[in-house]
Amino acid sequence: MLIVLFFINQNPDLQKLYNHATTSLVQFKTEKDTAFNQLINMAQDTIYEDTIMYFLISQFDTKSASERHALKDMMLKIGIRAISFIVDKIDYRGSDIEDRCLKQSLWVLGEIGGEGVVEPAARFIDDVSWQIRSNAYTTLGKSRSAQAIPYILSGLEDTVASVRKSAYYALSELATIDELEHLINGLGDEHYGVRYACVKGLTHLGEPAITRIVAGMNDKNTENYFFIIALARIPEANDDLLKYLNNTDPAGRCLIYEAVKDITILEMAAEWETNSLLSKYLKVKIKDLENSQ
Repeated sequence: MLIVLFFINQNPDLQKLYNHATTSLVQFKTEKDTAFNQLINMAQDTIYEDTIMYFLISQFDTKSASERHALKDMMLKIGIRAISFIVDKIDYRGSDIEDRCLKQSLWVLGEIGGEGVVEPAARFIDDVSWQIRSNAYTTLGKSRSAQAIPYILSGLEDTVASVRKSAYYALSELATIDELEHLINGLGDEHYGVRYACVKGLTHLGEPAITRIVAGMNDKNTENYFFIIALARIPEANDDLLKYLNNTDPAGRCLIYEAVKDITILEMAAEWETNSLLSKYLKVKIKDLENSQ
């Protein structure tokens, strides 16, 4: 309490300092940078740390997007020291049903990352609000910690598609070969965002995933599309793509040509493609890729 009183007596314009640090007006950039750095320096000072940190966290409920981004940047500058302060106040959701304070807390924790954010974020994976559940899974993915995987797996079956997407994207950041089947299963999810997240995860796994991806394909081209995209993004899978090209109909080949960005494969396909429309498509795509390099 004495420290707080001392701080207030010595720094009566804390709110003014914060207003300068979070302003979106370009003409005050110099004042903004100065105030921003002053707040960071004070937050890293053991004398003022508690007061500054709890003051900044009390602003998490703001409706201003520019303020929320500025607060996130401040917390990133402060780093892992900010985690304990955020967690200490994380049960406060905000002043209304939007839960802005909790959403900001989860966002900031994810941006900081590390094992220290796993347990706090995991507390909200069963929250009544689908948005909070989604944010919690996003934070777990950004933690980059293997400790988050068991929590993330619980979100793969969430009834809300957006939450499943967040859980799968989180898994795509951390997946090992042990989670391969989860990613394969997700390729059949009804939500395209989930399917793209699984492609990202399979691409991350790379060569060890190829055999299982190929085994999961069938004779229905529409169901194979995301399997093909995954293969197309793994350089070691080029031979498997060529084999599939030789054993599929024009519709299946079209899906591959659309997914593939490797000019060598497309040039090989162009040499023997008999369908005139696909042949023209290949020539145009090869030219566009060459021009973009």
